[in-house]
Amino acid sequence: MPYEYLDHEADIGLEATGASLEEALRDGVRGLLALLVDPETVEPRQAVPVQVTASDPGSLFVALLNAVLAAVDLHGMFFRDFELTHLEQVDDHWVVEGTLWGELIDLNRHAVEIEVKAATYGGLLAEQNEAGWRLRCVLDL
Repeated sequence: MPYEYLDHEADIGLEATGASLEEALRDGVRGLLALLVDPETVEPRQAVPVQVTASDPGSLFVALLNAVLAAVDLHGMFFRDFELTHLEQVDDHWVVEGTLWGELIDLNRHAVEIEVKAATYGGLLAEQNEAGWRLRCVLDL
């Protein structure tokens, strides 16, 4: 499984792994989406772009997760999937762009799971090893 949930006192940890940083970021977003709503109940009807910048891969992970949460609130949508379309390091910062696929929130059809307020720097980890990347943070519930 490319992501897992970690026990935390009042919140929940999210850890994502991948052979590349792109995969770990993508699967971290997918893990967040699966916490919010059962993705199988969401149709990929509309595309919503997201873009974030940060100074390092760990901060990029937190910023990306918070951009996804903001998109849920701003657009009144739940998302089924995330496609990472661009990742690069430019001078002293990282840039990631992607597309969320989902539809307007319909509480009669969508199986709501957990309300996540924000991704935090608590328990932040971003490490690269011979197997790839591992990203971790705590989600405020």
